[in-house]
Amino acid sequence: MDQDLQLSLANNAKEWLALSLSISSAEKLAFDKIHDGFFTMYGADFMTHVYRMTFERALQQLPEMERDKLLLSFKAAMDKAIDEHYSRL
Repeated sequence: MDQDLQLSLANNAKEWLALSLSISSAEKLAFDKIHDGFFTMYGADFMTHVYRMTFERALQQLPEMERDKLLLSFKAAMDKAIDEHYSRL
């Protein structure tokens, strides 16, 4: 591969990365607004139900190896949250 093509591909990759980050930021802002509105309107119990349904649907769509990684991450986060909760008591 010649140097011009390599430079062009690298620049193209940088542009795609910048675009994906800007889309992600815009989507994050939109999600935050919707999420906060639902949380304010319906409360924590409702949102807990939504989070659980979302998590379960995501697990159904993932390959087994990815599902196992997600469940291990979830367990680690739960263990940490429980430890932090009881360390404050």
